Amino acid sequence: MELQHQLPKDIYFPEIDEATRQMIDATDAQARRAQGGKPPAPMPFNAEAIRTLPPAARAAFRYIWEREQRRYEEYVQRRRTNAVN
Repeated sequence: MELQHQLPKDIYFPEIDEATRQMIDATDAQARRAQGGKPPAPMPFNAEAIRTLPPAARAAFRYIWEREQRRYEEYVQRRRTNAVN
């Protein structure tokens, strides 16, 4: 599924390293359990603020933002499909 919304193309986002990805995923799993099924929401961003982040932080931000945006778009699509059926 290609994301409907994209991060700005003029900002360089390096690849995220595996250790950081695993740490983010573990933290996300804990947060989701604590939220108890709260529906996903779009994650806003400020392009100018992102430009000031060091490369490792931009990589982590992109990983988190794309995952959250994908979850939100899939949630909206499921709701539309269920509303039609």
